[in-house]
Amino acid sequence: MSNPTKVRKNDSSVDAWAILFLIILVVSTAVFWVSHQ
Repeated sequence: MSNPTKVRKNDSSVDAWAILFLIILVVSTAVFWVSHQ
């Protein structure tokens, strides 16, 4: 019965990494766009 909580914890960790990746992607794109204006 401890497996569902472990899976849920892993999912939240993956979500956090995905959000972090998206933020970095957006910031890098904005910097690239501004620097080429």
